[in-house]
Amino acid sequence: MIAWIRSKLVPQRALGLSLALLAVRVVLGGGLVIAGQGKIAKLQGKCATSPLPECEKEAKSGCGTDADCLAKVGANCEKERAQSCADDAAKTVAWFEGLKLCGRDDWKLPGGGRLNLALAAGQEVVFGALVLVGLLARFAAGPLVAVMAVAMASAHWTTFNHQFDFTSEVAMAYLTMAMVIAATGPGLLSVDVLWASKGGGAAPKPKAKAQA
Repeated sequence: MIAWIRSKLVPQRALGLSLALLAVRVVLGGGLVIAGQGKIAKLQGKCATSPLPECEKEAKSGCGTDADCLAKVGANCEKERAQSCADDAAKTVAWFEGLKLCGRDDWKLPGGGRLNLALAAGQEVVFGALVLVGLLARFAAGPLVAVMAVAMASAHWTTFNHQFDFTSEVAMAYLTMAMVIAATGPGLLSVDVLWASKGGGAAPKPKAKAQA
């Protein structure tokens, strides 16, 4: 029984490990690309929400049968949505402006809100995409480890040290997954492996012994 466990369960089979690493890359890279795109939208004063349904419902109710009023409902609600997005984006920039490390007021993150938001967004999109496809994955995972470590020490510091919430749990999971990719690489199902095989990156063959 012990011999079977050692032979069947303990070794990490190459294909099985690569499938697991692929799943990690999809969750980590895909999740960070989506998060980074959301931050870029915030920088542009935009958001991904659809037109406000309550606005249209209330406006149409207030217009009654007035055709001119009803014709303006869509445009007015779109303006309200755009303003709501801009206000939400401004709040996000202000939130990044107030970030500090380990809850200490004298350890405020340098650079300002917009710069910190832009740096986080850019790294999440670029390095997240590289990890997702497995291109320069170990290199790309390094900055993601740094980004998520800073996020845990700043944005999620309070909830991490007192009580977990959904965002701090996700940040910690991303940090762990980035460390796994940085340590092990992307696995066989990646562009890195395909690139190495096409470019002669396989392990060199041993030299033949010289004839006596």
